[in-house]
Amino acid sequence: APAPRRLRALEAQRMIDLLALRVAPALAAGLITAAHTRSLGAGVIVFVTVLAAAQALDRLKLPLRLMPAAQLLLRFAAPAAGVSAAWLIAAAAPTSGYPIATYEAVLLGAWLVLALGIWFRARLAEGMRARVAVIGPCDFAADLATELSADEPAPYEIVGWLAAGGPVEHGRLRRLGDLDDVRAVVIDDGIELLVCAAEAVGTTHERVDQIWERVADQCLDLPVRMLTANQLYEETFGHVPAGTIDAAWYRYIMHPRFRTSAPASKRIFDLVVGGTIGLLTLPVLAVAAIAIKLTDGGPVLYRQRRFGEGGGAFEIVKLRTMRVDAERAGPQWSGADDGRVTRVGRLLRRTHLDEIPQLWNVLRGEMTLVGPRPERPEIVAELERRFPHYTRRQLVKPGIAGWAQLRCGYAGSELGTAWKLCHDLFYIKHRSVLGDMLILAETAFVTFRNAHRALRSPRERFLLREEPGA
Repeated sequence: APAPRRLRALEAQRMIDLLALRVAPALAAGLITAAHTRSLGAGVIVFVTVLAAAQALDRLKLPLRLMPAAQLLLRFAAPAAGVSAAWLIAAAAPTSGYPIATYEAVLLGAWLVLALGIWFRARLAEGMRARVAVIGPCDFAADLATELSADEPAPYEIVGWLAAGGPVEHGRLRRLGDLDDVRAVVIDDGIELLVCAAEAVGTTHERVDQIWERVADQCLDLPVRMLTANQLYEETFGHVPAGTIDAAWYRYIMHPRFRTSAPASKRIFDLVVGGTIGLLTLPVLAVAAIAIKLTDGGPVLYRQRRFGEGGGAFEIVKLRTMRVDAERAGPQWSGADDGRVTRVGRLLRRTHLDEIPQLWNVLRGEMTLVGPRPERPEIVAELERRFPHYTRRQLVKPGIAGWAQLRCGYAGSELGTAWKLCHDLFYIKHRSVLGDMLILAETAFVTFRNAHRALRSPRERFLLREEPGA
């Protein structure tokens, strides 16, 4: 008789997310509504609207585990949206409407159950890591394992690699066999996910499509899934390794349904939110301007030529944070301990207040609130030579905040720029207005942290290995 099928980590992750973070809060809201109103119909309406809101808001393509504050905000926004929708439905029918205080209690109950679900999931996260085998060289498998260990809590655990020949062990990983052994490896080692590295072509001497066909022939009836390394990096780490971009990335970007131009909703969002932030920060900007002027008597604003959407040039406006003669020797990178930054400038940079005048560029349509940072023409030529995909970030309008800025901080070097490029390419592929809202929320949460965050060494090693021409 076949062995009883056990619940796998990937299935457990999805089940707990569904039950603890969506169904349980919706069910609690529905039961509280039914108890308060003595109407099963009202309870069903609340259950459906809260569950639908949670499902809709949870379809964001950004990896929310990398945005803890925004993820928490989104989780608690779902019950609020669902309860609000139910209240509007009840208000539209005067004969069955209920006081708003009833729905306040419903929302509070849903939030309490949701908080319990978040705590429950966090406690189980360590034991719900899916076992992963890499089809490719041992070096890539080791780098991927290191990167996963640097981003806790990671949803995957690298067990080893599949390749024809090579060492028996590498670091804490082991060679599981070659591609002919994939079925036995999946069964014996409980593998739930196979990751096909770009370098697998060299280790198996087969084309990528042939590798997929062989795996499908042996494992199609098994509870194992497979994706490419690029897909894993996008879904788990929120970046596209620039050195491994293949035809799949371009097929997505050039698909008829992909729009390089921003929708009208993004422009409306920029005008409304940008104008509001500008008005609210006017007193702070006035104080900052006085402080800059008192420091050395130089100009308050700093203007600099940058490249924008489609390679068009415009003049960016910022509060001056460096000495007046900061670039007398020509353009250069700004580092974490740059001696050219003034004392006032260091505070402005740490709080990102020096970026606020760029709202003028946003209102003029030269920039957007969220997008890749615009770069200087003097540096772009060298970056294009070093990184062939660098100009792809000019497909969209540049922004004040962005996914790359949030994840990487200041570039400070060509390596830092490559690291940010990987995130910019991911943002271009997955951008949305809801995603922009969450990026802004997460940026606001980390504003008072040190803006000059250092790159993590595992990622540096990965980039150095993958850089074109390295």
